[in-house]
Amino acid sequence: MIRILLALCLIATPCLSQIKLIKDSSGHSPINPEPCLITCAGSTGAGVTHWIQHADHTLETHVDITQCGFVTTPVITTSLAGIGYHDTQKGTSAPWNVNMAGFTIAVIDDFADTSVSRALQYLWHVNWIAVGYTCA
Repeated sequence: MIRILLALCLIATPCLSQIKLIKDSSGHSPINPEPCLITCAGSTGAGVTHWIQHADHTLETHVDITQCGFVTTPVITTSLAGIGYHDTQKGTSAPWNVNMAGFTIAVIDDFADTSVSRALQYLWHVNWIAVGYTCA
């Protein structure tokens, strides 16, 4: 009986993690209410990331974050993961065209031919964390 009560208490207890956004993506103090602040995270997936060849040494992928439900542009942190050569790439932590629906990552290698086949062979994928508001 005590186990059932304990389990019910755990299920009924709301998540107590705290998130605090000090500055928004524009560098300003946020104006949205704190209860609307969430952390949303994901990955483009090892071996299934949709890479696009942009130039001889550049690949790009767009990351869709619409499922997070942000109403303003979130703060984004990214990393490039894989099983080889991902650690020598540039641009992997520099998302651009960031908005509430997604962002783009460009992977640049000055010394080797970076190609879609190489990215897929070495399972390159983008891991990301976004912090932002889901209500105004």
